[in-house]
Amino acid sequence: MTTIHLLGSGGFIGSAVQRQAYNLPLHCWSHRSSDHDHHFDLLNPSSWQKLLSHQPTHVILLSWPGLPNYQKPFHVTHNLPACIELVERLLAAGLQRLVAAGTCYEYGLQNGGLKEDQLTDPANCYAIAKDSLRRVIANRCDEHKVEWCWLRIFYPYGQGQNPKSLVPSLHKALENGDKVFPMGSGRQLRDFIPVEDVAEQLLTLATHQDAFGVYNGGTGMPRSVFEMVEEAVVAHGGCIQLKRGARPDRTDEPLAFWANMEKLQGLHRSQQIEQ
Repeated sequence: MTTIHLLGSGGFIGSAVQRQAYNLPLHCWSHRSSDHDHHFDLLNPSSWQKLLSHQPTHVILLSWPGLPNYQKPFHVTHNLPACIELVERLLAAGLQRLVAAGTCYEYGLQNGGLKEDQLTDPANCYAIAKDSLRRVIANRCDEHKVEWCWLRIFYPYGQGQNPKSLVPSLHKALENGDKVFPMGSGRQLRDFIPVEDVAEQLLTLATHQDAFGVYNGGTGMPRSVFEMVEEAVVAHGGCIQLKRGARPDRTDEPLAFWANMEKLQGLHRSQQIEQ
């Protein structure tokens, strides 16, 4: 069975991929690892040598430092060129299939159920860099006849999430016994997806022989931010006043958008038929 090299294995999504991989052979790479045979730092090309010496044929690329500072220019000036150079080095080393993490922010300020073939129009530096990387990967992999997939991930949540994210912040407030939880308007509709499901989607793209191109990574079922927060309070078993409008809503996101999941669902159906 082919080994999948997981770059960024120590992060929120990478850790979930490890939990969901079961019997799939994974070689995990992370800047957090002190083991020479597992250490990889996207922004330090000298750390790539061990990875490249394995001549990896199948790669899941999750590494992307600096989140969640979406508006910072380092996404374009540092992360993007590092990823492009890495892809070139992987191609030269014999890459056969690349699965990379994209973002729903590539769609920009478009509302509704978004499909993969819609034009992208990113509105922050993070999304601009990711959208640019996708174009480079498509061009270079097609030229080298290498299979590639790009998963536009929507709003993952769950074990290992950034403690400053909405739900972990709420949990901390509940545990501290806070009486009030300040939040934005909560009226936005978002596609919230358990991080384990994102991991399963990435692994499907890495192993399905017919997987190719851009896919949405969501549920296809929009929920309001306020509904998500209310459910988190109930699940926690706590009691707290949700103070809506206490914080400004982000301006680089549309009011209501979610993933159209027909393409990935079709891939799952074909996999079930083959089995």
